[in-house]
Amino acid sequence: MSPLDLHINDGYLPMVDGTLVYHRGFGDRRTAVSDPKPSLAVGPRVFRRNGSMVASRTYPLKAAAPPLGRPAPAAKDPLNPGEFLARRAHWASFFPERTLIAETGSTISIRVTNNLTQDHSLQFLNAGAGNSHVGTGVIRPGQTKTLSFKAPTEGSYLYCDPGDDPADPEADPVQRVLGLFGALLVVNPDAPWRSEPSRIEFERQWLWILHNVDPVWAGIASRNGNVDPDKTPVYPRYFTLNGRSGFQSLAASTDEALNRIREEDTLMSGSPRQIDVRDFSLSPAPGTVRAGQLMRFVNAGVIHHQLHFHGNHLWTVSRNGEPFPRRGGHIDAEGHVVLQQWEDVIEMHPLDRKDSMLPLRRPPEVIDQVWNARKEDWLYPMHCHAEPSQVARGGMYPGGLVGHWTIAAPGPVNATAPHELFRSQVDFSSNQMHEGSPTTEFRQTPDVAHEFKFFNRKMKFDDGGEFEMWTFETENSGRIYPAPLVRLTEGQLFHGTIHPSKRVHTIHWHGMEPDPRNDGVGHTSFEVSGSYTYQWRPERGIPGNPNVGASGTYFYHCHVNTTLHVQMGMFGPLIIDPPVHPDYPVAKGARRSFVDGPEYDIDTETILVPYSVDPRWHELNHAAGLSGDDAGLDRFEPKHFYLLGGELARIPKAEGPIFLTRIRARVSNGGTVKPTLLRLLNANYFPVNAYFTDSAGRRVAMAELISHDGRPFRDTSSPSGPARPISETGPLRTSIVNFGAAERYDMLLRPPAAGDYKLTVDLLDWITGKVLHTRQIPVIAR
Repeated sequence: MSPLDLHINDGYLPMVDGTLVYHRGFGDRRTAVSDPKPSLAVGPRVFRRNGSMVASRTYPLKAAAPPLGRPAPAAKDPLNPGEFLARRAHWASFFPERTLIAETGSTISIRVTNNLTQDHSLQFLNAGAGNSHVGTGVIRPGQTKTLSFKAPTEGSYLYCDPGDDPADPEADPVQRVLGLFGALLVVNPDAPWRSEPSRIEFERQWLWILHNVDPVWAGIASRNGNVDPDKTPVYPRYFTLNGRSGFQSLAASTDEALNRIREEDTLMSGSPRQIDVRDFSLSPAPGTVRAGQLMRFVNAGVIHHQLHFHGNHLWTVSRNGEPFPRRGGHIDAEGHVVLQQWEDVIEMHPLDRKDSMLPLRRPPEVIDQVWNARKEDWLYPMHCHAEPSQVARGGMYPGGLVGHWTIAAPGPVNATAPHELFRSQVDFSSNQMHEGSPTTEFRQTPDVAHEFKFFNRKMKFDDGGEFEMWTFETENSGRIYPAPLVRLTEGQLFHGTIHPSKRVHTIHWHGMEPDPRNDGVGHTSFEVSGSYTYQWRPERGIPGNPNVGASGTYFYHCHVNTTLHVQMGMFGPLIIDPPVHPDYPVAKGARRSFVDGPEYDIDTETILVPYSVDPRWHELNHAAGLSGDDAGLDRFEPKHFYLLGGELARIPKAEGPIFLTRIRARVSNGGTVKPTLLRLLNANYFPVNAYFTDSAGRRVAMAELISHDGRPFRDTSSPSGPARPISETGPLRTSIVNFGAAERYDMLLRPPAAGDYKLTVDLLDWITGKVLHTRQIPVIAR
């Protein structure tokens, strides 16, 4: 087999706003910098086990290609009306540019020619023996080198020019940011519809490559200058998903050919189905499967991303080549949970690789009447909740790293609902669907109802900072911040009526998963100028069942110009409690965190909401960034850091910000005293570390993590037996938790003895990881 020829080229690429930005890349032919269509990315190639190499956008090579990327189902699900069974081992998957696919047992052979005037190299990260890197070494200008190596184990990998430190590619990201990167996917041709090594079966798979573009670095490089990150820190202005941003990434442009490619290789879609995360191969009929679609995420950029999916939680199975276990699990040294789990926010550090299953299940909070009446595709957004990544050139929300996924209508399986197309990102950003007072479809009598009125005022914080804040108040809440707690029980019908009073707003119920009309996203429904009543019902949990149940910690926020409006304060906490199950009674003064979860002490239940302020943002207007202006929303530079929240049994009546000043932690006395439940909600755009120490500053593993993103940690090792809470089979104890924007954790506090402890919370930079601010709270254990 002849090697794959790659050429290190440079040229100019148009960004989502039309700006031409200098790039470098691994192309499949030589082109000059002046070429109007430079070759800076190789089309997908497949290195086969038999020694051949094939150019193909799809794999497996002989499998049927789903029209517009959407697999047609095998049959109606006989047990679940309105839902379907997927075809087993039938559909091919499409892959984006920059993807190399290698079958296990194949040899990857690449001949690289450096057409530029500086030294460069090609390196495959973690693809060698012992997780080492494999590369060409330095390739001089005009030089050609050949790299050959055996395909590593199944999974996704990143290739790039590692810069001046091949042993640590993260230390020198310059060439990667300039465009010298791509992804390698290794598959087993004997089981191409299974994820190795976890052996998760899927209907089809998707590869998402995340990247960021800094025009300042690009300008320096275009003049053959040396980019020094210490002298010129990276500040990306564009954020891409599979090479595109904003309306182009969403297949909403007037370029029909590009739209088709995005539908095929980026925007997930399929018919609704039931799944069981204990065994994705289960199905009642031969040739069918109840599996979802596998998402493979690769972060080639320098930003700490937080991929938030509306409509469905995802089931995460691996990170950086490490399969997550189904039982036991642990917390790694950085404070991340290593266990298969549900997530609605996928945390992606620079150079991270993660695999997660999108189930494509019926959104669990939609009411029956709405679900049964649907006649069109239901479209749900995916966006990064590190919100500065949602803009282009400092404005034009949502012009950054965005995508969506679609639940197919019950009609013709390959039909897609027509939608408006836009000539530019400015047209898309500034032409959203505004409605005065839309009607709530199939409106019913609620069990819990609240009126949310917008207000703005200056608020003074505990460090003396005073800022203009926008947020919500309810009937008897007073003007507090964060917005008032919303609390209800699984199975209750909820009504939330918004009254914007000024301009347009929405409410998105983050982590709740109703129909698109009640999801509160203007781009997939409408923005409200008069009033609208959102209606949904949190799903009831079943003991031992890991697939159902909504008990946990969530929050609600405005989803209009979200990057600005959430920072301005338009959010509040949302908690879903379980009803008492007869098999799991509750002691007086206690409550369960989920239907069969551990009990906790109601009197000391506490919520902690880290929040930071960039004062410049609080001087902007409602629509800053929507009409093409550079509002500087790609630069979030927090000058103040706060720990909001407090004990939920006694919310202060005073108006203004509510601060967490202490945590009372119950000490166990053999079971009669229930532990304190601490709920964490990261309202920042940057990640935080939270860690516990004793009075001498020594770490104390007193946090027992029980839930994440509104879903309990469970032991799912039995394919058919009950999935017991992980607290019963191997508690997740830790002294530290790392979590990013919009993530939530529930933890029981287990102090080893009575005494005084501290909880320290560090705000970390989303690029460098350096500590920007630190706050501490006393933890009083009695």
